[in-house]
Amino acid sequence: MITVKVFRDGKAILGLDISGHSDYRPRGSDIVCAAVSALGQTAVLALKEVAGIDADFICRDGHLQCLLPHELDPGSFATAQLIFQTILSGIENIARHYARHVKLTDEEV
Repeated sequence: MITVKVFRDGKAILGLDISGHSDYRPRGSDIVCAAVSALGQTAVLALKEVAGIDADFICRDGHLQCLLPHELDPGSFATAQLIFQTILSGIENIARHYARHVKLTDEEV
């Protein structure tokens, strides 16, 4: 199962941790795993290339973590929230349709 943990401070999203494999299909043909992975990697790329935010991230087989830096100006923080909310909309949709394969949780930090 893929576990997606959303790190929050109230309603604000501070980061994501995506780990595991969905086991929906064999490795290499698993559309659920590919979709969640693509969304997670898009979050990292959008933060860097669109928002100009140097987020802390880890990306290796079966694990992606992306955390916002502690000090962000209000405009960059607002852009990061839009990026995270957009990515989470996609992940939430996948989790609804493939509930046995994707678990989404919030963690207050």
